[in-house]
Amino acid sequence: MNIIKMDSDVANDVVNDDVIQPFQLEVSSLRGRLVRLGPVLDKIIEAHGYPRPVSHLLAETVTLTLLLSSMLKYDGVFTLQVSCEGPVRMLVADVTNKGYIRACAGFDKDNIKDTDKKEDMLGKGHIAFTVDQGQHMERYQGIVSITDGDLQKSIDHYFEQSEQIGTGLKMAIQAPKGKTGNWRAGAIMLQHLPDEGGHLDHKDRKHISVKEDSDNMDEDWRRANILLETCTAEEFLAPALDGNELLVRLFHEEGVRVYEPTSVVMKCRCSEEKTKAVIASLSDEDKEDMADDGKISVTCEFCNSTYIYDISEL
Repeated sequence: MNIIKMDSDVANDVVNDDVIQPFQLEVSSLRGRLVRLGPVLDKIIEAHGYPRPVSHLLAETVTLTLLLSSMLKYDGVFTLQVSCEGPVRMLVADVTNKGYIRACAGFDKDNIKDTDKKEDMLGKGHIAFTVDQGQHMERYQGIVSITDGDLQKSIDHYFEQSEQIGTGLKMAIQAPKGKTGNWRAGAIMLQHLPDEGGHLDHKDRKHISVKEDSDNMDEDWRRANILLETCTAEEFLAPALDGNELLVRLFHEEGVRVYEPTSVVMKCRCSEEKTKAVIASLSDEDKEDMADDGKISVTCEFCNSTYIYDISEL
């Protein structure tokens, strides 16, 4: 069973990079997301010029943000923020339901070198993810402690302990080699679908009972995760290997249905008008403290855009 089933009018033209591809394994009631990142990730990382280990952690943060947000239905902004006590103090990425993403980091410049290992960068801390759908909607927030200085392990722990949702996750990050190459990332997340009273048996294609379904689910889950673990970093990251082909390689016996993908775009939500409104709301004393020769300069930490205002106009 190696044919990908396109849902509704999903185009046959496959986008290899900067995309979130939802899919479902037909015979085992599992859903998943494939994330492939190329130019967008490279643009985010290169805009900041952070030391290599910080950039690597930020690439992981961006990838995990896209995976987690894509598993939710929301109309607003999903934010993942890492707060910790190590040389890296903060990592944050947010993405809108339209796929507009941005990210930045905060760190102690005096305690980080390009040769440092990313595992030594975080220390104790936590990861918080928030869904903000506007002032008239209740905000959702989840929090988990950082496990072993590893972001992926921490997310695994969150789903295991807090959400009690079976989750399989594998991720690969590619950094430029020397001064050549580009940042790339690939990741797959698998989760159990809610029990809907039986699934298709892959041998005789008939509906089976809820009891049989429960008996088979553990085996289905183990098999799917074993297959996921066979995915190599090279397969995750190869620009020439399209996402659908990768899914077929991994899960060709499971029956893969793909749904409408979401394109990912680096786009900041800052603007001259928004920034001006924030500064205008400050007290005159605060404005004077910020001013230099009668002007206030503000740089966005996400996109590095700089806005300059004449204090007399605020």
